[in-house]
Amino acid sequence: MIWVTRLDGERVLLNDDQVLYVEATHDTLLVMASGERLRILESPEELVERVAAWRQRIMGLSLVHEFEPDPE
Repeated sequence: MIWVTRLDGERVLLNDDQVLYVEATHDTLLVMASGERLRILESPEELVERVAAWRQRIMGLSLVHEFEPDPE
């Protein structure tokens, strides 16, 4: 999940797995799997970077967990 900023300045946590597509207009429009539309201040490029960093972080954590020795 990543933080994004609505047009009114409110920050919300976004489940990036629920984003169907992104439209780049004067702001950024996210179309969600639920059909909801969310306009945010971040650019599509910034959104992609945040999602990539988040996924890299969680994959890194899962790899660390996977390689930890079994306590038994």
